[in-house]
Amino acid sequence: MGERLILQFVTLTIFSFLMGITFCDFYKLHIVRKLTWFGIFLAISVYVLRTYGEFDLTLILPVPMLMAIGLGWLQKKKFTRSEG
Repeated sequence: MGERLILQFVTLTIFSFLMGITFCDFYKLHIVRKLTWFGIFLAISVYVLRTYGEFDLTLILPVPMLMAIGLGWLQKKKFTRSEG
């Protein structure tokens, strides 16, 4: 069980690192939005770990992914508004 938990943790770490590089930096999100995204991601991860005793990706990833899409949309909308 401990090995499985470590593998799940490593998977979440790699996912959050790649999201930070590819998503947050690609859309040039403000630091507050980045920290908000990471905070919600962390809160959901800790909640799922305490509730189920493991990092269940099917419960953790939907909310942060939808939030990432929303933040990207807002940033694009803000960027196009400032250009035009």
